[in-house]
Amino acid sequence: IVRLRTTGGGSDSTDIDGVRIVIMEVSGDLKKMTNMLKELTLDNSMPTLAVLGSREGGGKLMIAVTENTIASERYDAVVLLREIAPHIKGGGGGRPTLAQGGGSHPDGLDDALEAARSSVGTPSS
Repeated sequence: IVRLRTTGGGSDSTDIDGVRIVIMEVSGDLKKMTNMLKELTLDNSMPTLAVLGSREGGGKLMIAVTENTIASERYDAVVLLREIAPHIKGGGGGRPTLAQGGGSHPDGLDDALEAARSSVGTPSS
């Protein structure tokens, strides 16, 4: 499903100067989200910044960046997470290529994902 939604120019994926940007809401727990992020960011031939959000458990955000690529040179997952997590009344942390956070306001997820789009310069959904 992730591959279908993020290839072929789907609205959940866009390209900015050689980096695939994937920002989308998903259903599932952290384990499922982690597996999706791995699928999206492990291929070094396709530098990717992926931001996934889920409404489960109060709202969850996970951000990953393909390591050792132009994506990891341009984007820091922790910085982006700290920018968008307040929309779900949450916080979090991690490392520059993988960050996760949770909150208590799942209704703010749309705003969090929109803030991520705005921060990285992708069109609004």
